[in-house]
Amino acid sequence: MNLRQIEAFRAVMTEGSVTQAAVALGVTQPAVSCLIANLEESMGFLLFKRHRGLFQPTGEAEIFLEDAERLLASHSRATRTARDIRDLKSGSLRVAALPAVSMNFMPKLIAGFIRDRPQIKVSLQTRSSVQIREWISAQLFDIGFAELPANDPAMDIDPLSFDCVCALPAGHPLASKLRLDPHDLKGEPLIVLNPEHSTHYHLKAAFEAAGVPWAPHAECYLFQPSCRMAAEGVGIAVVDPFTAHDFEGQGVVFRPFVPRIPYELGLIYPALRPRSRLTAEFATALKAALKEMLKDKHQPGAP
Repeated sequence: MNLRQIEAFRAVMTEGSVTQAAVALGVTQPAVSCLIANLEESMGFLLFKRHRGLFQPTGEAEIFLEDAERLLASHSRATRTARDIRDLKSGSLRVAALPAVSMNFMPKLIAGFIRDRPQIKVSLQTRSSVQIREWISAQLFDIGFAELPANDPAMDIDPLSFDCVCALPAGHPLASKLRLDPHDLKGEPLIVLNPEHSTHYHLKAAFEAAGVPWAPHAECYLFQPSCRMAAEGVGIAVVDPFTAHDFEGQGVVFRPFVPRIPYELGLIYPALRPRSRLTAEFATALKAALKEMLKDKHQPGAP
């Protein structure tokens, strides 16, 4: 038996005649009769008794109708699901992201991504970059946004590089300058991330290369509290562009810093299984959102 035969059977049962079933299916009456006959042959029993051109359902037909309805309904659901998957309107997406992008950037991105895809289920988990890399390597998430470096054959990496910027209290005298360098920050209270973070290393190297004493005033584990401390007048912080974007208009101003202090991130994927079309589409949307966000005075270019 095949689905077309089942459709013909249900149409005759629900429409009450072969003629009406043919109209409902958009085929000829002989075509419906042929489909029914072939179905009966494959099943080994009669579904209808023929009398003067009329098809009268047998008891077996009444019994079979319930399963036929269930089969066709299941096929219809499968067809809709396949269409939604094809059109990227169905499925699930598991995203892991570091705190710097999880407070505002990622929620806004996800909101826009699923606005026209109400059937998509998205899970966003915020963890350290180390934890995210472990999750992706173990294939627990579809895509991760984490700090680099990351050397693991179980991960595919799409590297992205950003420039850190100086965060100054609003009204600070140095805000009049277009960009800042280590000499400008000499003697200023400096807020930095902990020594294990790559930006700490790059910033210290820039000060030493310029011959400016390296004497941080405060250390933080994340960019957000260091930026908040700058807004409260504790000192000048060097922060990532995501935090700078989030803190615009909150008692702090931002200026580019030279030499460049890189903030290396990457989109990472499990390497040991195929990347879904939904994941690829989300990654494209993420990169487009990054370009839009970085169209400001703090970044010389988008990734």
